[in-house]
Amino acid sequence: MSLSDIHEGSEGVLLADAPTVDGVPESDLEGKLPAEVLLNGGQARVKRWPVYADQPGEVDELTVFWRREGITTTLYQERKNGPITETEFLIPITVDLLQGDGIAYLWYRVRPIPGNPVNSVEKKLTIDHSVIPLPQLSKVDFPDATPWGYLNCVIKRPIWLGVYINIPFQGLRADDECVYTSRGYSSLNGGDQYFLDGTEGVFTYTLTAADANNMHGFEPTPIPFTTYLDRLIKDSSLGVSYKIRRRGVFIGTATEKIVKVDRTRSGDTPCGPS
Repeated sequence: MSLSDIHEGSEGVLLADAPTVDGVPESDLEGKLPAEVLLNGGQARVKRWPVYADQPGEVDELTVFWRREGITTTLYQERKNGPITETEFLIPITVDLLQGDGIAYLWYRVRPIPGNPVNSVEKKLTIDHSVIPLPQLSKVDFPDATPWGYLNCVIKRPIWLGVYINIPFQGLRADDECVYTSRGYSSLNGGDQYFLDGTEGVFTYTLTAADANNMHGFEPTPIPFTTYLDRLIKDSSLGVSYKIRRRGVFIGTATEKIVKVDRTRSGDTPCGPS
């Protein structure tokens, strides 16, 4: 046996290596938990400590701890009879430990029986549920677009009065917030390379009970013409995406849908404000 793999702690206590967590690179000092672990729970690994019970009759007690917001919980405790042949021990991290966002610390203690305990280095874990992909919602509709997918000079509600969108019915609730984003493009089919700087707008609309219960969907406040639409004249397009926020937390997202824009008459004279 060798003590060369044990580290000297700040208070003179000998420290063993920190546990590892599947899916979290050891190089990640923040220990950011991936979406799969946040959704399904995970697994920690404790390597066999450098000085362990390697003879019959010797006993080591392994205890694994979880600390979060000042509260320490024992995840695992078991006595290991020598000679210990396992090279690592698997410790489950259940989903209930991962509720809400924050920072947790994972470490273990080994106590020879009899003898003095040895603590491991702590493993910092960052719990951030924003890495979990949101459920997909239905894309917006453009109720005023022509059958060919255009907003032009002859639609019922002119583009210079704003562009109306419809959010399809999908079991939303009163007081949900619809956060929708519009982007203008200098092409008929969108595309990041054609994005027009300065045309992006982000708007928030709070659903009423009538909105939430309308089987035909609901129309939030139209996208204003000035700033967001006035540069869309010919061979242009508008893209709109949205998220739904409930009690401060986003619960779903819809990918962008594109509508073509051509508000020119014969002779390339624009209709509406230019």
